[in-house]
Amino acid sequence: MSYFTQTKLTHFFAVSFFALTITACQAVKPSASRSKDLAASKLTLEDTASNTATTLFFNGTVHTLNPAHPIADAFVIEGKTIKAVGPYETLNTAFTDSARIDLEGRTVLPGMIDSHVHVRELGMDRIKANLVGAKTTDAIIARLKAHYPNPDTGVWLIGQGWDEGYFGSVGYPDRAELDKAFPNNPVHLESLHGFAGFYNQKALEIASINKDSPNPDVGTILRRKNGEPTGVMLTLAQGLINQHIPEPSQTMLENAILAGLNEMASAGVTSIHEAGMRPQDVEAFLALAARDQLPIRVYGMLDGNNEALMSEWFENGIWDDPEDWLDIRGVKVFYDGSLGSRTALMKAPYSDEPGSARPTERISPARVKALAKRALQNGFQMAVHAIGDEGNNRTLTIYETAISTAPKKDHRFRIEHAQVVLPDYYKRAAKLGVLSSVESSHAMGDSAWAEDRIGPERIKHAYAWQNILKANGRLMLNSDLPGEPWTPMETLYFAVTRQKLDGTPEGGWYKNQALSINEALHAMTLENAYGAFQENKLGSLEVGKWADFIVVDKNPYKIQTSALKDIQIENVYVAGQKIR
Repeated sequence: MSYFTQTKLTHFFAVSFFALTITACQAVKPSASRSKDLAASKLTLEDTASNTATTLFFNGTVHTLNPAHPIADAFVIEGKTIKAVGPYETLNTAFTDSARIDLEGRTVLPGMIDSHVHVRELGMDRIKANLVGAKTTDAIIARLKAHYPNPDTGVWLIGQGWDEGYFGSVGYPDRAELDKAFPNNPVHLESLHGFAGFYNQKALEIASINKDSPNPDVGTILRRKNGEPTGVMLTLAQGLINQHIPEPSQTMLENAILAGLNEMASAGVTSIHEAGMRPQDVEAFLALAARDQLPIRVYGMLDGNNEALMSEWFENGIWDDPEDWLDIRGVKVFYDGSLGSRTALMKAPYSDEPGSARPTERISPARVKALAKRALQNGFQMAVHAIGDEGNNRTLTIYETAISTAPKKDHRFRIEHAQVVLPDYYKRAAKLGVLSSVESSHAMGDSAWAEDRIGPERIKHAYAWQNILKANGRLMLNSDLPGEPWTPMETLYFAVTRQKLDGTPEGGWYKNQALSINEALHAMTLENAYGAFQENKLGSLEVGKWADFIVVDKNPYKIQTSALKDIQIENVYVAGQKIR
């Protein structure tokens, strides 16, 4: 486990995390009786139920997302689970001794499941300089100065959110002005989606990066005409410098995770899939679960690029909590890069600047193939990050080979993003039972430049959600936070309108690929539960499932689609307990 060794940096993070810690420690625990030692827990649901009192919710519109009974006006919870769903008259008679909560005409939805997040980064980003929307080096510097008005000499200054897709179109920044503004502090500026980093001279010096430094095997050091580094590092080249940045302590990681989970809970998220858990992340989540501190449910996907971590987990097996507070059985693999930085694997050259493209394999196909085989053998689920059409093509081919060795296995393999695909992707994925895990926010965030990158023909097979559904494929919908607007109602709005938050473009961007309200909500609830082997307990309001649901002020099925993003989350329940 890594800890800070620089006293001043430790003090900085400790002070910055004070507010986060206050919030995190106030998390409402949905169940005080949850097992303190998950590894040793053999309790049944009946054993762990500490409260069998029933509560009848009535006088509302209940969208169950159960296709057999999609709408009701009342439901009953008993302890942690749903006891009954149906007409108020029937339930009122059957449960005469129940407590009653009048919904006062409001709408109830299943708790939202965000199936691809980086919640630790969400919490950590709250102490970094926010660079989202900064479009010039001057704007970046201004935000850094506002966030760090009087930094102690030598302390790392961290910022996050400059858009590598936007700068990849207008020209990447150079460190010259950054060097002048911060000559005594190393600076690390993370890009919006993590595929590029921007550093100053001080940071380069610490890492001994200069004009003679070679590119790593995977990644690129962008250079000036004279060979000197510009300060921008693409994909894994960031690691040359990042390895010198002190790591936060385990306590700080736990506080960041709690702060992120609580923020998500407030937005109506009752369960997440954490994508790419590092060893220290796993330790933090397990510690929080053992202390009964997780406010919402977590499905863990391990960092598949970390061979030591995967060897350990394949040997010891999946982590299956009988109450679903923390399940770990996914393997998240970072395969190719991103479209914005032109590092995604494309079958044909990029359309706008093919000479500046640097297609990247962050892990070899042979290693991914071996991981898929071991995952199947040990009951784990593969989830591979694939952005470019060739990246998706190669991933499907790897999956086909692996699945053919165990065709009856319930693998539920996933492709994370499936952003640009070849025309045969849809039928191949559907035939294999591979889930396409996509982000509506990415489509809108990338819409300004995506067609420039890949041209008018390939764009027809980009962010193509309806194509997936029409081929009878399985579609999961999530946010990939914290890079883009991520709240569930924003995710829903983007998916249905194919418009940015300001309502542009008029009519929607490639609107033929937009989802209906029901398709989007299904992908955000029941399908996301299926993508974590949890559809029997989560994702819809049905008898016997966990009582995870939200109360909202407007019915998404009844309002203008332009107003979806403005729906307010009024109450959030997890395991029958109100946490907001």
